[in-house]
Amino acid sequence: MGQIYEVTVKAGEDIKAVVTDYVLGQGWESVYITGAVGSVIGMSYTTPVRDQLPLVTASQPAEGAAEVLSLTGEVMKREKMDPALQSVYKDTECPLFVHIHISCAHRDGSVRGGGLAAGNAFRSLRIFMTPLG
Repeated sequence: MGQIYEVTVKAGEDIKAVVTDYVLGQGWESVYITGAVGSVIGMSYTTPVRDQLPLVTASQPAEGAAEVLSLTGEVMKREKMDPALQSVYKDTECPLFVHIHISCAHRDGSVRGGGLAAGNAFRSLRIFMTPLG
């Protein structure tokens, strides 16, 4: 694995937007997100709605601040993404496909997770990533 880079998402900033801007600014075409440390708020998780393919998902919001337990993912130019996922993730505005999975401990002690549909840093969130070939 290559060099690990760190980007900090400051309080109130949108996680996906900061990751997107950072990767575009670096000129990378493909990135593996290795992990993160920090807290989040305004989370919405993407989860499957049925146990069949093709994949169909729904967004599940979660209230309040939470501590990140795990965060991993991939970022790539949209033309490199799996064609089967293009029908699920239809955003064509962004030139990148930002595919992040996250699990968080919420204030009631419950753990929730799934695909990152939306969310902001609460205090801050340090994300670690490495560019791929």
